[in-house]
Amino acid sequence: MTEERSTNRSRLPAVLAVIFLIALFMGPGPGIYLINPDPGDPATRRVVLGMPVVYVWAISWFFVQLAVVVIAYFKLWSRQED
Repeated sequence: MTEERSTNRSRLPAVLAVIFLIALFMGPGPGIYLINPDPGDPATRRVVLGMPVVYVWAISWFFVQLAVVVIAYFKLWSRQED
């Protein structure tokens, strides 16, 4: 039980770091080009729930980063030394 828990705990920082780096890269970076509407196409959807689609994209990646920080706070950053 403790070996399994320590293995999961040792893998968690790497997984969180990879997720955070992907979110950091995709939010304001080249990920915007995946969803940015073509200005010449009148049929493209430019608004989601009243917000421009580019803002929704960036904000959603921000929330991914926030979730990683919250998970790291509760699972990895302990108040006492182990």
